[in-house]
Amino acid sequence: MKSPPLLAALFIATGIALGGYFVGQGILGHNKTSKIAVKGLAEKEVPASIAIWTLSYSANDDQLAEVDRKLAEGATLVKEFLKNAGFEEADIALQPPSLRDHSMESRDKDAQAPATRFSASQSVLLRTKKAQSVKAAVSATSTLMRQGLMLGSVSEPRFFFEDLNSVKPGMIEEATKNARVAGEQFARDSNTQLGKLLNASQGWFQIVDRDEATPERKIVRVIVEVEYEID
Repeated sequence: MKSPPLLAALFIATGIALGGYFVGQGILGHNKTSKIAVKGLAEKEVPASIAIWTLSYSANDDQLAEVDRKLAEGATLVKEFLKNAGFEEADIALQPPSLRDHSMESRDKDAQAPATRFSASQSVLLRTKKAQSVKAAVSATSTLMRQGLMLGSVSEPRFFFEDLNSVKPGMIEEATKNARVAGEQFARDSNTQLGKLLNASQGWFQIVDRDEATPERKIVRVIVEVEYEID
């Protein structure tokens, strides 16, 4: 049988151990950080920095040499039209032609023969930084038809914004500020205090047309997610 002094020593040791456990748990509980995650949005309207536009035209004839002459004449007309509209010759590229020889194509016995043996099409590609001038040129393409050019499909120009780095830093800063405003509002509503920033993650930048009527104007959008400590 254990003596009273030994039992007392065991009780004291157990008490110290349990006391240390509860103190440790208290410190751990105190160090647990309460936090919130909020999002901040930033948007900016910008003009497109690049426009790409394709103009196609065609030529028909029974003589291949004449088809080639008409295509060359069409290329000259389109290039002059674009240069007169204010675009640089370096931004204009002539695409390879496409040729059909209808005499080599099979057709039904009673089908009417094509009016001419050869038909060909060609296109001119414009890639320009003068994006804001393209819509006016699109509206003026009827002048080419008045000059006798057989225009094919005149595609809708495509507009792009390729200068994201020029707006990126400012937009991230604005989105982060908006996230803090949202965090401060949450803190007021929950009767807490917004603390230090714990973590921040940048979302994807998104670039969209402002609307269908003005694709040459773009909306750049970014969302950041930020974590704050709250007390």
